Amino acid sequence: MTAPVPARAIGWQPAAGRLRPVASVVALALAVIVLALLWVGVASGTLLATLDPGVDAWVVATRPEPLVVAARIVSEVGQPAVMIAVMLLGGLLIARAARSWWPAVAAAVAAALLAVADNGVKVIVARPRPPLAWHAMSAQGLSFPSGHALWSAGAALLLVLLLDPRRHAAFRMTTVLAVVVAVAVAASRIVVAVHYPGDVLAGWCLAVLADGIAVAVVLRVRSSGVVRGPAIGLARDQW
Repeated sequence: MTAPVPARAIGWQPAAGRLRPVASVVALALAVIVLALLWVGVASGTLLATLDPGVDAWVVATRPEPLVVAARIVSEVGQPAVMIAVMLLGGLLIARAARSWWPAVAAAVAAALLAVADNGVKVIVARPRPPLAWHAMSAQGLSFPSGHALWSAGAALLLVLLLDPRRHAAFRMTTVLAVVVAVAVAASRIVVAVHYPGDVLAGWCLAVLADGIAVAVVLRVRSSGVVRGPAIGLARDQW
């Protein structure tokens, strides 16, 4: 009977590489559709955008002070600068474990796409934030999409996509933590009333699109053999 080959010995297999093409296409298509509906609604004052002010007004009227304090803390911890650092550092740590630079490359590409999406869509849509009187913490800039929601979801999703699901405990723990972080940060921006719910959903959609495109491109380039990523401590590249 042949002994099982350790996961490290047969190369790194990211979760993204195990997704069925149909599932990936459906996820990206849904993100595009939802983002388009949100965008059109904000631009025309119709669709889902008509619900945003009422939701925020209800939150402001009913939020207890302890929840506001917690939301401020979560918002500070989940700010874009922190999430960018988590994404890039996570990519490097996964690269080290995988003995390949490809996870770090994927993290860098995803960060670049997220930055373009965040700043570009904000300028194009130019949606003002909720009324200043509602704000429970200071916030500058435009509202659509929520940068906090975009970067927290982007960092969380990317790390899950780059992890090897064969490492069951680490993969499950990271997935649960990723969901908790993304939801908590997004919810905090609504509680402190510096974003509308539509802004948060738009951030999530852009995160899915940016991460999906970044990982797909990196995996395609890697598999094509056109570019050989340098291995870390190995004679040849592994992922």
